[in-house]
Amino acid sequence: MKIGYLLQNPGLASRTPEGWEHTVISSGSDGGYSAEDLAKISDADILVVGLEPVPESVFQAASGLRLVQRLGVGFDAIDLEAATRHGVTVCNMPDFNAGTVAEHTIALMLALTRRVFESTMLMKAGHWPLGAVVAGGIYDLQGKTVGIVGMGKIGGAVARRLQSFNVRILYSDERQMSQAEEEALGAEYVPLDHLLVESDIVSLHAPLTPETHGLLGRSKLELMKREALFINTARGALVDEAALAELLQAGRIAGAGIDVFADEPLGAGNPLRHCKNVVLTPHTAGQTREAMERMVQMMLENIHRVARGEEPLHRVA
Repeated sequence: MKIGYLLQNPGLASRTPEGWEHTVISSGSDGGYSAEDLAKISDADILVVGLEPVPESVFQAASGLRLVQRLGVGFDAIDLEAATRHGVTVCNMPDFNAGTVAEHTIALMLALTRRVFESTMLMKAGHWPLGAVVAGGIYDLQGKTVGIVGMGKIGGAVARRLQSFNVRILYSDERQMSQAEEEALGAEYVPLDHLLVESDIVSLHAPLTPETHGLLGRSKLELMKREALFINTARGALVDEAALAELLQAGRIAGAGIDVFADEPLGAGNPLRHCKNVVLTPHTAGQTREAMERMVQMMLENIHRVARGEEPLHRVA
């Protein structure tokens, strides 16, 4: 059997099961694949996909494909309708790194409230910025109101970890949790607009779907407090990045911690690069070594299930 890896980093191919063939391809800058690359996966039984798109052309090229295994939670870059037409199963990994992303989310909150990045840059430049940093404002996380947009596995993991910081937790989601679930997380359900108005920190954890694309446009972002912080470890396309950058540069939003972007890698001209009150990370929130090993084990489990003719785990199409 043969595995095709659609990855920017080919290192994972080294975990191909013994006796299996494999090939690695990456999409071009336009998100498409060359005829040469499509030919490489024409006889693939399984595709393992990172952030690369999986359009109709891939399913047409790989006529014997049985499984597309997404290495992560979101599957918005996979054409599920095309997968169904071609009789291909698509699976994701809904919870292998929920706690990992939650840790990164809180790290961004703390880095912003304590101005860690700014302090580090000034000190490396030879300054002792105690007065400047304190005058600019450093803050406790405890006692703040944190609004979680999207209370799925990752949003829930963030809420559980925030309980130890003694914060008030608001959440907005298409589904309100049961009273018992809310009590367990110490979270209060509110409409999105109410959350944006009330929160000191807004943390985004919604999935990217046609309905949530552009969920936080300019009018929504302008509801936030001037002193509020914005965190996004979900998907870049959930937010109007240009509007966010303008509001940050104008001091209309106090700061942001961003791990995900509408277009990745992040372009040199993206205005978020030029915002002084922003901490940026390159989509690494869920990519600790421990999380990556869990991911590999889940990948191998589904590969072997398909090879044995069994139903794979976490099917989405």
